[in-house]
Amino acid sequence: MQGRVLALVGGHEPPTTPSAAERVVRNYLRYLRKQAGMKQRDVVGRVEGIGSLAAVSRYETGSTRKLDEDTIVALCRFYGAPEALIDETVLLVRQSLQQSWWSNYADVVDNNLARVFATEAISKGVRTYQEVNVPGMLQTATYTRALMQDYYRMSVDEGTCRKNQELMERRLEVRRQRQTLLEQPDAPDYQALIAESAIAKHTGGKIVMREQLRHLLLVAENWPRVHIRILPHAAQEQGSARHHSMTLFKPYDGDEGQLLYLENTNRGGEYLVEPGEVEPYQACMDDLWARAGGKNETLDLLEMYINKLTDPR
Repeated sequence: MQGRVLALVGGHEPPTTPSAAERVVRNYLRYLRKQAGMKQRDVVGRVEGIGSLAAVSRYETGSTRKLDEDTIVALCRFYGAPEALIDETVLLVRQSLQQSWWSNYADVVDNNLARVFATEAISKGVRTYQEVNVPGMLQTATYTRALMQDYYRMSVDEGTCRKNQELMERRLEVRRQRQTLLEQPDAPDYQALIAESAIAKHTGGKIVMREQLRHLLLVAENWPRVHIRILPHAAQEQGSARHHSMTLFKPYDGDEGQLLYLENTNRGGEYLVEPGEVEPYQACMDDLWARAGGKNETLDLLEMYINKLTDPR
């Protein structure tokens, strides 16, 4: 992850989108030039691809259409940047040129949700606590559909119902696409803490819920980078969580640049980026995770609820 470059140019948040990655690169070029004690005119004609003051300015201020990787590398080397930081900068350049998959779903993915997806995609680790429902990254299609139908069924107008059905199918596509992140070779370390109350409900009916719990059991047993814990009722009684839906993103190996997303049911959510704001929630999640016990306890709870939902035939 491009932590050292970000630290040099300043800022609280990691580059979670192509435009953010581009801003970091441009800021870094300006930082390098000033550190080298150069003015823009000192660069003209001395770096391939930079033949005018306007060209220098375009790379530093963002008025050029896109970043050229070879020119960026040449500028970094001209300014004397370490090779390790040049490698990080190249990754940022490539990120700035990518079109995010969710850009094709602008009708159902607002800026807030797009930011969640982008942050997930660049994170080394993700930890989520969910008190009401199974986390979206671990939901089966039938479980997700049941949740969406509960939300949309309030409308009785035929035209609105048809439109809502189309939106629901689009949102299901988004959910499926989002979940592929956990199947990638460079998937983040994903920790899901789910309150027992969420798996005790018969969301969508017994068949749907049984399928969902079996999926959780399969993932918990076999996916090495996904860690699931069920927080028992008794553990919840020891003290409530600070929020019913919390997700902590770790863009780097350490705690630098951590972000916290607090989701509000069907009403978007709130991002916290300041360390002083994030730390109390992080401590709360650490405490809840410790209360949940180990992997075997979680597998036993899942099997118990699956058995309860299994027909005796």
